[in-house]
Amino acid sequence: MRSFIALEMPGEVKEHAAGLIRELRPSGADVKWVAPHNLHLTLKFLGEVDPGATADIIAALENACAGRTALSLAVTGCGAFPQPRAPRVVWMGLEGEVAQLAELAQAVEAAMEPLGFEPEKRAFRPHLTLGRVRRPRRVGKAPNAAPLARALAGVGQAAGPSFRAGRVILMKSTLTKSGPIYEPLHRVTLV
Repeated sequence: MRSFIALEMPGEVKEHAAGLIRELRPSGADVKWVAPHNLHLTLKFLGEVDPGATADIIAALENACAGRTALSLAVTGCGAFPQPRAPRVVWMGLEGEVAQLAELAQAVEAAMEPLGFEPEKRAFRPHLTLGRVRRPRRVGKAPNAAPLARALAGVGQAAGPSFRAGRVILMKSTLTKSGPIYEPLHRVTLV
């Protein structure tokens, strides 16, 4: 089963994301937008996991989260990776206790490594993915990148809600033609 570990987002953050997507969609860029109800902050993508390994993953996750407190975060602006003129991922930024968030992500990484999960090579960059730009069939720029960059500039500094992030989830992800279906397998509450 395809799985990942994520920080759960509260309803007000999902509503803010839905509003930003409504503002960005008219740019006409070929973006696969995230359904706001699926919004989360990925701490560790596990990939295909043997269902028999679930108990070990849960135990390691519980250990990685033990004694950690809920995080005070706020949504701050949006943008695109690697840059707005050549977008691949459209995101919302986060501020607040991001150092503690990075420590949590590192603890999850370290807990999963003994179970055979390769550590992430890229540095942890806390963000919430709003959408992924589809690549054109031909090599070159993404279609309608300039209108998307202009739309991002218009909402790029839009401040969002402040919130407490207090639940880490082991999530099962089933890919379908209409988008992924997420099923929580286990939740860990941060104290």
